[in-house]
Amino acid sequence: MALEALHTVTLEALANQDEAGAERKLGLWLAANGPNPAVLHWRALLLRGLDRHGEAIVLLRDALARVPGDAELVRNLAQVSLEAGLPSDDLFEQALQLDPASVPTRRGLVSAYFAAGKGAQGLALLEAALAANPGWHDGHAQYAQLATLTGQPQRAVDTLLAAIERFPDRLELRAQMLGLLLLAGDHARVADLAEAAIARLGDVPLLLVDRAAALDELGHGDAAAALFARAGEPADVGHATWLIRHHLRRGDAKAALAVAEPWLTRDGATQIWPYVSLVWRMLGDDHAEWLERQDGLIATAELGDQVDLAALGRSLRRIHAGSGRFIDQSVRGGTQTDGPLFSRIEPEIVAFRKVMADAMAQHAAALPAHDAFHPQLALRRDRAVRFAGSWSVRLEDQGFHTSHHHPMGWFSAVFYVAVPDTLAGDEGQLVLGAPPAELGLDLAPFQKVAPRPGRLAIFPSTMWHATFPISAGERMTIAFDTARPTSGDIR
Repeated sequence: MALEALHTVTLEALANQDEAGAERKLGLWLAANGPNPAVLHWRALLLRGLDRHGEAIVLLRDALARVPGDAELVRNLAQVSLEAGLPSDDLFEQALQLDPASVPTRRGLVSAYFAAGKGAQGLALLEAALAANPGWHDGHAQYAQLATLTGQPQRAVDTLLAAIERFPDRLELRAQMLGLLLLAGDHARVADLAEAAIARLGDVPLLLVDRAAALDELGHGDAAAALFARAGEPADVGHATWLIRHHLRRGDAKAALAVAEPWLTRDGATQIWPYVSLVWRMLGDDHAEWLERQDGLIATAELGDQVDLAALGRSLRRIHAGSGRFIDQSVRGGTQTDGPLFSRIEPEIVAFRKVMADAMAQHAAALPAHDAFHPQLALRRDRAVRFAGSWSVRLEDQGFHTSHHHPMGWFSAVFYVAVPDTLAGDEGQLVLGAPPAELGLDLAPFQKVAPRPGRLAIFPSTMWHATFPISAGERMTIAFDTARPTSGDIR
């Protein structure tokens, strides 16, 4: 097979989540034809997609030794090393010297600085870049996240405020700032800043919705209702979500359903399904049972005998020592690891990932029958398990999770690595089906899962879930989402 054809095979496999078959083809080509830097590079990218980062690093180093100074190779080696949990800041710095204009390299270097305990350097790098290019929206988002991770949430939108001061009529800058502050839950600040933006730019629906959402979260429902009316019908899923929350908070389930239903067949539907579940439960509609209570959607498994809990716990605590709190996370009183945990190459994490992949494959095989209208059961099940995200959370003392859901996942899971010995009653329990407290809904959770070392709990990613606080000690978990399969019906 010619090199051009191999490159096409690689690109198509990465786009279609079919890395395993393509990786085998490239491996056979290398065995027959000998090492080629480009093919080594492409095969490494396929291995990365399969979370086989250790093997990918070996191939990238081999390729780079054959073509020293290749900026793309250096950057990809840096990125894979970062994801694997290895030091990568020197590699990113080298890649940036080779290609100073590379935006992905600059973003990677900032992440590498944080991983190396140099968060201040990352913030300074972003500040300088954003001063030169205030329209770099990904840079503003990364700055906000890094400021929060380093314990400086008050600085999260500093770069956006500076950009708005220079360009006060740039709607997209104001919109991004308000969106980040809404994620952070700083509703009072959003209300004030959105009011100032409306005064300058007029009744822009996006600004009206942000101010309405903030006022609604602050308990000013009548003022929010007037703003939602001025904003008109929802033009995007974010607008729809805030309006649904408004109706739910006022106890008007039918109005919430009227807003939600058109979005269930559009992009972003996974953000709407959790609210539809609440609406149906409020109305006593049997569809709530169909959506979340069918046998097989929720499962638990005891896997402690397949995992070295002590070694896993030691590894996770080392990672948590450099972790923080994200701008948009549900954790209260604890830390969450940064980056995809299952990409790391510590032996205990590699082994753990395999156990989880097997467990999630068994879960998928035992699901109820295909249902073309169901957000989980309509999807194909003939693909190997893929993970959309993986992380660890370490809670201490009064730590807990607020009620939330995972719109990017298919099924979500939590595995208990360490649990306090002194738990009593509901302490630390996983609560499934509990609505967000701020909505004020009188709906009880429909299932609780007691924490126990070695226990795995699985549930649909669109399901609301939270935890009860612990009174003392350490509750450490690994959580992850399986990726929603690519297009196509069940096989």
